[in-house]
Amino acid sequence: MAAKEKYPEPTYLEFGFGELEHDVIKRELCCYCGNCIAFCPKIDKEGNRPELIDYDPLCGLCYAYCPRTMLDMPRMAKKIFGRERREDEPLGIYRKAASARAGGAGAGAQDGGVATALLIKALESGVIDCAVVTDRDDQWRGIPKVATTAEEIAASAGTKYTITPSVTGVQMAMDQGFKKIGFVGTPCQIQALRKVQLLEEPYAFGQDKIALLVGLFCMENFEYERLFPNLVQKTFGLSPEKVDKFEIQKGMFRVLSGDKVKEIPIDETDDYVWKGCGPCFDFAAELADVSVGSVGSKVGWSTVLARTDMGTQVYEEALKAGAIEEKAASEKGLALAGRLAKSKEERFNTKTAELLGRGVPVNIRR
Repeated sequence: MAAKEKYPEPTYLEFGFGELEHDVIKRELCCYCGNCIAFCPKIDKEGNRPELIDYDPLCGLCYAYCPRTMLDMPRMAKKIFGRERREDEPLGIYRKAASARAGGAGAGAQDGGVATALLIKALESGVIDCAVVTDRDDQWRGIPKVATTAEEIAASAGTKYTITPSVTGVQMAMDQGFKKIGFVGTPCQIQALRKVQLLEEPYAFGQDKIALLVGLFCMENFEYERLFPNLVQKTFGLSPEKVDKFEIQKGMFRVLSGDKVKEIPIDETDDYVWKGCGPCFDFAAELADVSVGSVGSKVGWSTVLARTDMGTQVYEEALKAGAIEEKAASEKGLALAGRLAKSKEERFNTKTAELLGRGVPVNIRR
């Protein structure tokens, strides 16, 4: 791979929420990760968007840490892994790939329950002192939650599949005095927190307290206000209270309710996808300490990519303690995951070209 141009470290001190609203939110690039809401006390959520609640003429914090204002992946990868991702690494840089599952992860766990097991083990071993997870209310709206026990982590297991500003839970954990925070979330949320950790800006508000990032494979996510009224309630005839679990299996989006399964081809869910998912290329949460997803493994197992020293340590400790069991990742399974990753990147390229054609800049360096 040819050497890439070296870019200077970007600065955003001259920008504020007005520019963020103009460049990202109004142009439907916002992934609603919650980063700006979490780390600026003058921003809160209004509906499904960040909203300025207290005027500040010029701060720059929200613009600096938004993963959609600028994301220099080669530079970030070099800081985290010591090198840039190669073209033949569609799933990003990792040290170990395996299929794994957790015993006793609970009926609510997604696929192999590995993300839950890793967070529990990290908590028990003292690597983290809390875990920021995404829980839900009785209407299936996602809620960031600071979990401090194995039972609380397990109770929040299972992918919610609707956009939630989960990064706000990190600030909740900081406000509660936690100093070693674990976080599990989607690729865009992992990007946001890595940007917080890595940007060389004159802000210090506890970035060093983010201790572990567990990333989830993600092709896209859905908007609650579209998914539930239109698909879950109207098409499937289910109220939110009747939904036990969502899952994606063999190209089908499935809703489980008791002993009933309602499903449609995933290709028919485009109308419910969050619009800010379009300008995203990252399928396997490439900047996480450890990434977990079902693609590439048999039903009931998870594909695990241990990426950093911390991610590898937590995974190996969980394996040694018997919290999880593993088998070798198959070349066929990894190839399948790699094809999905490339497919998402191709979609990103198409969406980016469309946005640029409309005069909407997408400042992401892949």
